[in-house]
Amino acid sequence: MGQQRQLIQETIQRDQARLNDLKQQLASRQQALDIRMRGTYKSNGVSYLSVVMGAHSFNDFLNRVSAMNTIAESDRQLISSVFNAKKAVEDDLSDLSSKQHQFDSLMQSLNADQQQLVAARTQQQSVVDSIKSQKQENDSQLAQLQSQAAGIDAKMSEIQSQSQSSSQTGGSNSGGSSHGGGSSHGGGSTITVVATAYCLAGDTATGMPTGRGIIAVDPSVIPLGSRVYVSGYGAAIAADTGGAIIGNRIDVWLPCGEAEDWGSRTVTVTIQ
Repeated sequence: MGQQRQLIQETIQRDQARLNDLKQQLASRQQALDIRMRGTYKSNGVSYLSVVMGAHSFNDFLNRVSAMNTIAESDRQLISSVFNAKKAVEDDLSDLSSKQHQFDSLMQSLNADQQQLVAARTQQQSVVDSIKSQKQENDSQLAQLQSQAAGIDAKMSEIQSQSQSSSQTGGSNSGGSSHGGGSSHGGGSTITVVATAYCLAGDTATGMPTGRGIIAVDPSVIPLGSRVYVSGYGAAIAADTGGAIIGNRIDVWLPCGEAEDWGSRTVTVTIQ
């Protein structure tokens, strides 16, 4: 596109120089013709007819007629050259106008392409800035989540440690009977518990927000952080505790309408 524009500009410059030269030739020939018209056909008030009729002999007459024909032919050629030069100027003007129009169209196309390129670059930069901003936001959220996860892990360890200490000091009073006949709660074990539904919003003892899949447990029965499967409820994580959650009891979180329908029921909990 840039090479084509340069070629058109060079052509326009050459044609403009040629047009200027033709205009000078036309002006020169028109001036010469004006001089001929004023000075040759009627010089000092003497017309061609007077010159011819003033011949002293027939030979002189023929010579004068021949001279007049020569002058007339010269004038005819001069008039023809002026006409041709004028036509050449007009043709060059038309051609130059056409090339100028072509050049203007090309410039408009280039300007449109440039505007589209600028718009595309602006949009691209906007997308890049948006991605950078989103990445910074994601990094910030990830850091917050990692901090929350670390806090939850620490809280779970603290609660679990307190539960183990309480179990050790309680001796046999909290031992064997708390599982209600269930099997050991090691990996993959299943126990029977009473599950009560609740729908309160807020944070759990471990710092995790309440929601579907969050259950409250007695850490001495089901360790905090354990992933479990509750019959009739589904997969869940032991993330909360409560003063009334002692032994083989759990609370499961549900939306209020579902929580009312659930009420309290006996379920099996499989610790994964």
